[in-house]
Amino acid sequence: MEGTFELLGPIEILQLLAQARQTGVFRVPGGEVYLEQGQPVHAQYRGQVGREGLFQILALKEGKFRYLPGERAPRSSLEGPLENYLLEAIRFMDAQPNLSPFDLVGLTSAEGVTHLTLSPEELELLPHLSAPVSLFELVARSGIPSEAVERSVGRLARLGLVRITPRTPHPARLTIDRLEGSLHARLDAQLLRAWRGHYGPFSEVEVRTEGRTLRLPVEPKGNLGPRLLLSSDALFFYNLRVGQEVLVWPSL
Repeated sequence: MEGTFELLGPIEILQLLAQARQTGVFRVPGGEVYLEQGQPVHAQYRGQVGREGLFQILALKEGKFRYLPGERAPRSSLEGPLENYLLEAIRFMDAQPNLSPFDLVGLTSAEGVTHLTLSPEELELLPHLSAPVSLFELVARSGIPSEAVERSVGRLARLGLVRITPRTPHPARLTIDRLEGSLHARLDAQLLRAWRGHYGPFSEVEVRTEGRTLRLPVEPKGNLGPRLLLSSDALFFYNLRVGQEVLVWPSL
């Protein structure tokens, strides 16, 4: 079984698998949850194991999943039924800051920053936060995937180490890269979500380059950061090139 989270989220899908007393592994990009007779026994997501890994997967709002029946967990990091974790997971998701790629992030204080309290990803972000920077720029400077940056900034904010200043979505400066086999342009999923949350639904973006404005159909893709992906045919048709910087905004 495989699909996307368009109709059902990971909470609903895992509840169905638990009610059916399934044994197998529920996989998403970067993570997985193992079930034994419907009970979660192990979870990991991008280096976070057990409860934290499970909560990160339950908090996903988009993406793909795959369920493989019969797969057994390599270790045990969870115990008890799924319902035991759901209320805590919902509280965890409610505590997550509602971040936009355009929001400004800056350090409140260097005090309390230690290797014992912060993950490697969080420590890697700190040198880029000496002056306020947008989440979008932080992804570009650090080279860390946008989902990991949002997750790390959220935790740093809960620890009181960074201050988040909301900003209204605006045009984004992106760099063109090549994508094979797609008729649609691809944009970072978080960037597209921020625009749609502010402006409402749209299916095309306007791309400004060298005095021209193009309209392109668009689809989301996770962890793209400040890149606009186009097929080879689209690059040729629109006379664009890999590495070219363009200004992009919703076509409303």
